[in-house]
Amino acid sequence: MQIKLVNNILKSFFCFLAVMLLLSGTNARAHGASRSLTEPHFFYQDTAGLARDTIEPRDTTEETFLETEINYNAVDSIIFSRTDSRVYLYGDARVTYGNIELTADYIEYIQDSNMVFARGVRDSTGKLVGKPVFKEGEDTYDARIIRYNFKTQKGFIRRVITQEQEGFLHSEVTKKHADNQFHFKQGKYTTCDKEHPDFYIAMTRGKVIPNKRIVAGPSYLVLEDIPLPVGIPFGFFPIQNRQTSGVVIPSFDTESELGFGLSDLGLYLALSDHMDLKVSGDIYSRGSWGANIRYRLEQRYKYSSTLRADYQREVLGTKGAPDYEATRKFKIDWQHRQAPKANPYSSFRANVNYSTTGYDKRHGQTMEERASSNKTSNISYSYNWPNSPFNFNSRLSLNQNSTNRTVNFTLPSASFSMSRQYPFRGIDDNGQTDWYENFQVSYSADMKNTLKTKDTLLFKETRYEDFENGFQHRIPMSLNFKLLKYFNLTPNVDYKGVLYPRYIERRWQPDYYDPQLDSTYGRVVEDTLQQFRYAQSLEPSISLSASPKIFGMFQFKNPDSKVRAIRHVITPSASINFRPSLGGMTDRYYDTYQYNAKGETRRYSYFDGQIYSPPSSPRKSGNLSLGLSNNLEMKVRSQTDTTDQLKKVSLLDNLSFNSGYNLFADSLNWSPVRFNGRTKLLENKVNLNFGGTLDPYALNDEGRTVNTSQLSATGKLARLTNFRVTMGVQLGSGGNGGASGGGQRQRGPTGQNGQRTTPTTRQQGQETTSPARGGNYDYFQVPWNLSLDYSFTYSKPAFKSRVTQTIGISGDISLTPKWDINFRTNYDIEKDKMGLTEINISRDLHCWRMTFNWVPVGFRRSYNFRIEVNSAMLDFLKLRKRRTFYDNF
Repeated sequence: MQIKLVNNILKSFFCFLAVMLLLSGTNARAHGASRSLTEPHFFYQDTAGLARDTIEPRDTTEETFLETEINYNAVDSIIFSRTDSRVYLYGDARVTYGNIELTADYIEYIQDSNMVFARGVRDSTGKLVGKPVFKEGEDTYDARIIRYNFKTQKGFIRRVITQEQEGFLHSEVTKKHADNQFHFKQGKYTTCDKEHPDFYIAMTRGKVIPNKRIVAGPSYLVLEDIPLPVGIPFGFFPIQNRQTSGVVIPSFDTESELGFGLSDLGLYLALSDHMDLKVSGDIYSRGSWGANIRYRLEQRYKYSSTLRADYQREVLGTKGAPDYEATRKFKIDWQHRQAPKANPYSSFRANVNYSTTGYDKRHGQTMEERASSNKTSNISYSYNWPNSPFNFNSRLSLNQNSTNRTVNFTLPSASFSMSRQYPFRGIDDNGQTDWYENFQVSYSADMKNTLKTKDTLLFKETRYEDFENGFQHRIPMSLNFKLLKYFNLTPNVDYKGVLYPRYIERRWQPDYYDPQLDSTYGRVVEDTLQQFRYAQSLEPSISLSASPKIFGMFQFKNPDSKVRAIRHVITPSASINFRPSLGGMTDRYYDTYQYNAKGETRRYSYFDGQIYSPPSSPRKSGNLSLGLSNNLEMKVRSQTDTTDQLKKVSLLDNLSFNSGYNLFADSLNWSPVRFNGRTKLLENKVNLNFGGTLDPYALNDEGRTVNTSQLSATGKLARLTNFRVTMGVQLGSGGNGGASGGGQRQRGPTGQNGQRTTPTTRQQGQETTSPARGGNYDYFQVPWNLSLDYSFTYSKPAFKSRVTQTIGISGDISLTPKWDINFRTNYDIEKDKMGLTEINISRDLHCWRMTFNWVPVGFRRSYNFRIEVNSAMLDFLKLRKRRTFYDNF
């Protein structure tokens, strides 16, 4: 009974205290608090029988507009005002409602109207901090002042910054509507992510339709806060998340030969999420014009394909003048790549690069493209059967030479093969490999259809007879034996079969009448018969080879010697191959013909000059191959290592000699001796390569090689017919300065407050802090690379010799993290002439980029200056000034 009485007294006291606080209108302060508001709070009559409160509660059945609760918190403090139903939040305040989040250093929430007000505060230095950030879903708005109504979902914002796709929108006054559309005044649109952008398009007023476009009124361009006389009465900027079709804005261009013009004017079509099409053109005041198409198809994790076609009609000079020229050029470029994991068994690739003669010389993007005369195109498909040794490959290829205008076309080539198989392995499972288990067999078949013609005749005057085609398959079989530990004996049997679409017959015609010379004389007549013939051969052969290694070591006895040992590795190699005469197996594929009036004859094959050589020569053959390679190293004691560990230093990476002897030739049995060597000098900074050819036979008075040794003719062992030396030096800053060594300055870079900061070293695109050394000195390291190349070539096949010497220099240097300079040049010492020289300078201007390409000397001297916006959204904002090598004439 007493406990119940005490409970009733406590309940009555707390209810009375709550009513007094509510009626008094005093403020309540809480530190670091948080609250949730879903419905209004009011009091009800106590069950203890106290008098009913005079304040009428609201009707709880009334529907509330809030779909979820409003949460708010602050780090510093929260103040509740009961008189005007306001909540004041200080210090890193946050208010959330569903997917809406508002943060600022000061937030004021009005409960009755569901209005929120946010702004930043100034710190002790007067700097405005804690400015409002409003987030709604994925949209973020940085502002100076924000007013927002949770009920109407409308807001008023001052000095807002929001990101729209690749661009940023700044505005002084912004009104947000319930459908998330905006109206603004004094706006700026830019792709610069700075709070104070380097450039922007100033818009007097405008409207933002989310994920669609920004519509603006009168606008003009501002660069470094300087308004430029470039304006438009109205405009719009697409900001959609997906690809959209539209007009491609052209750029103004000028060339001395073509005149003034517009380039890259066209239409962009977003056909689907996986493909798009761009059609554009160029037009110039002197009659030149061009059209190009770019089609792109991409499926993520499957393939990507890009097709470009360009047609140019150029008019040079004045019509009627001697230098007038009108040309038509075109180029087709197709790149198709299949993703590596799209299909593990099949692959399709395309690399097509075809252009008419003179196109790359005029329209090449790089110096390599403009100077190159050879181009190759390939389309290939391959398939590997799973869990089997079989695979199939097919290819279309095109080799183009723009100098002599020849085209080599392969349409198509196909091959089917079986990898090496060991059919007898596993028959006797005794844990050892018997000699017959090394028997191996494989299979290969390929087919080709080729055409060699001029590019002006391709697809115009081409006939079937102009194609070279055929089919060939082979079945090689071999068995390997190990003899006396060092020798390998390998008998081989190779079956070869070739299908020819035609064959030839040669004969002597003694009474040929030449109408141009009006005379009769004898000549060799070659008849081509269009008839399929199959030729085959079975070629047995046997080879014996050995390649042991011989090691030699010389150790220094002096314990104080820096060099402790020198090791020499000699690898001699010898092999002999013999193939017996095939007798009548291949005789039917050969014949003889008379080639002069004396009745002298020569031997020929019915299949000479075709894409596949005849199956085999009926004669026996044998060759002896000899080789010798050397490797020289030494072990030295490190001067800096106190543990007396040895360091390996290579003196000669390789020095090899190779030659051969024909066992059955009637003369000139020995092959020329070829030697090659390579080594590294100066702690691997200098690469040295050399090589040459020595001919053991002498020359006659006409400069032809005869079957007389050079030793017996002149007393010398051999003739040096070719010798070459190449040397390359690679220098650079590297990780520890390398050969450059770096440097030092008395004044280093300064920070934002004028204080000295530690220098940074940029390596591989990153900046890492390097510690300061040397007291008051700051060290710095400028990333740079320098390559020096020297080439010497000596050639004397007969009596006349030829020497070629060239020096090449290339490198790059980054004066600052934003300045990059690279260059290359070469000099021909014999001709006393500079070769291709190119200097490229680029400057990262944060949201802009400047490039300058300069060819200062030579036939192709030219320059190209370009400054443009980095973002593709505003890629029409660019300036280009160039001079092509055509302007030199």
